[in-house]
Amino acid sequence: MIRKKRKFEEEEIVADLLPVMNVMLLMVPLLLQAMEYATLASVNVAPPRFSAASSDAKPDDPNKEKPLNLKVMVLEDGFRISADAQQEGAEAGKATDSRAPTIPLAKPGTPLDDYDRYDYAALEQRVKNYKEMFPNETTVTISAEANIPMQTLIHTMDTLAGRECKLARALKGEAIPADCYFWQPIVEAGAG
Repeated sequence: MIRKKRKFEEEEIVADLLPVMNVMLLMVPLLLQAMEYATLASVNVAPPRFSAASSDAKPDDPNKEKPLNLKVMVLEDGFRISADAQQEGAEAGKATDSRAPTIPLAKPGTPLDDYDRYDYAALEQRVKNYKEMFPNETTVTISAEANIPMQTLIHTMDTLAGRECKLARALKGEAIPADCYFWQPIVEAGAG
């Protein structure tokens, strides 16, 4: 005698959620406890500042210090630094290549996402020199070419702020430490 097979047999499947619930019950306290020990870091970022010139503007006070207007562009071939609308290294009356980096790569030929590719030590030394000349300045404008990794931009911001800069106490009202240089970055779109 030949038995015919049924095409579809419906069975009720019971999902056993007890093991999953047990794991979740154990993970919630562990994650909460881990958050107590996790350290969080923040990068202070300010929006660009705009001002409207009034028609009754008074001439600038000659005793007032001109702003630095420090700008750092992250390029594929290094950093380009400009201050007060002049590219660093440019001499008056001489034409320079405005696309050339001020600080060339530390290790040319390495991949874009390699930390050692850029010369962060040279950048920090230049920034330190600017901070000595302009001790009251804290802002810097940063831009990067489109293919620069975000991590490189973060390392650049950390370098511009000062690698040893700790602002936790300063944000609570204490004086800003001397090893904090330009810790208020303004990020612009695209390197110009």
